[in-house]
Amino acid sequence: MIVRDEAARLADAIESTRGIAREWVIVDTGSRDGTAALAASLGARVLQFDWIDDFSAARNFALDAAREDWILSIDADQRLDPTSKEALTRALQQPVQAQIVTVDMFGPQALPGAPAMTIGSYPALRLFRRDPRIRYRGRVHEDIARSLVEIGCSPWPDSGVRLADVGYADAAERARKRERNLRLLHWSIQEEPENLFVAYKLADTLPRGQGDERRTVLARAALQARAMDPLRLRTLPFAHRLFALLLDQLVEDGRLQEAVEVAGDLAAKLGPGSDFAAGRVFARAGDAPRAREFLQRYLDPPSQDPGSLLLPDPAANAALACRWLAWVAFMEAAYDEAQSWNARARACAAGHQLLAIDCDALRIPLARGDLVAGAAQLQALMTRVPLELRRSPELMLLAGELSIATGDKAGAIPLLQAALRPDDDRAAAHLATLALDAEQAQEPGSAMAIPEIAPIAGRCFDTLAVRRRLAQRRGVPLDFAVPSATLRLAAARGWG
Repeated sequence: MIVRDEAARLADAIESTRGIAREWVIVDTGSRDGTAALAASLGARVLQFDWIDDFSAARNFALDAAREDWILSIDADQRLDPTSKEALTRALQQPVQAQIVTVDMFGPQALPGAPAMTIGSYPALRLFRRDPRIRYRGRVHEDIARSLVEIGCSPWPDSGVRLADVGYADAAERARKRERNLRLLHWSIQEEPENLFVAYKLADTLPRGQGDERRTVLARAALQARAMDPLRLRTLPFAHRLFALLLDQLVEDGRLQEAVEVAGDLAAKLGPGSDFAAGRVFARAGDAPRAREFLQRYLDPPSQDPGSLLLPDPAANAALACRWLAWVAFMEAAYDEAQSWNARARACAAGHQLLAIDCDALRIPLARGDLVAGAAQLQALMTRVPLELRRSPELMLLAGELSIATGDKAGAIPLLQAALRPDDDRAAAHLATLALDAEQAQEPGSAMAIPEIAPIAGRCFDTLAVRRRLAQRRGVPLDFAVPSATLRLAAARGWG
């Protein structure tokens, strides 16, 4: 371990390996809270290392001091899962150089006294033989993969060992780590501007408030990735996450045509691991055949090597894939198919996804013109959900859409305003449509002036059509291409 000011958590990390570890090598990088003395009292061999803003340098210093045949590299905020001791014992008998360990990340407790919630897992090369050729690389987000590949040691089996990481439970600690990592990543990208992994981690770490820098980093990474040989690209463990980040940024900017082009190119190079991200983009762009092809393949994937270090798209899940398939069917007026996909989505959804899925299902009677059934089902849903969710954006948006369908445009406006949120522009698109329709019809006392309309990114072809119409009305042309599905929709609705 490398540590600094970890007196509050170090004992749990060490004790989790007691009975199986023959030595603990603790490299202290400048603690002032008694960490070093605590580690020594627990039986560890403690070494001091002057911190030089380089995690690999500190970890390699620890490797040089190790004496046993195998290394298990962990952090002070990680613990060996109690159920993994047998798996670790078996793994130490394997005739290999390195093995994969699964790290489970735990977030804050949902309620006081409740167990912490798992917020994600990822594979990592944390168990490997002591070998002077195996070295960490990278100032931050360091790993040994490159050195293993260079000495001809790959792929790596899964050890079956799991580590619990509790370092994400505290918000202040998460913020501190992000600021530290950003500083080191900025330094790293200056040193290695062509390092695709550094670009990926920088884009992934940058907060939304630094969108311009994020776009620049991702645009450069996209050019580099699209120029790479497919076989080489597929060996990068982070490639699918970089792909998803790139597509998400293009979608956030409303550049659906560019997203479609990138999705088609990189999905062909990356293979099945990119199916969810690509399928979602094709659905947003209105390309129903390709959306179905990719999303259904995501739901029924080919077999994958259980020892793979490939990092999956963290946004991908079966319920969301089914929701997008339902949306594609809904936009084609294939309502029975949409209903079937919604039911499948609900069957595999987590609790926090259910409300959105139920709202999707309620749009079907509205689309069919059965407003009475739609209103009754909405009222029944409102009584079922907890009180604190009854004014959620999803419900407010659905209520606003029902008001529009019944002709109560004035009543729809406050509902849609309550549904506005930065990551979903459907409510903003409805409000813009109401304002533009009122202006076009020259209705007196228009409920909303165009300058007051919330920004519309155009994250789906229907909202992008509204953004395009709004831009035309203001005389501000879009500076990017628009998908053909959006143009067809605009023409069908008489928007030019």
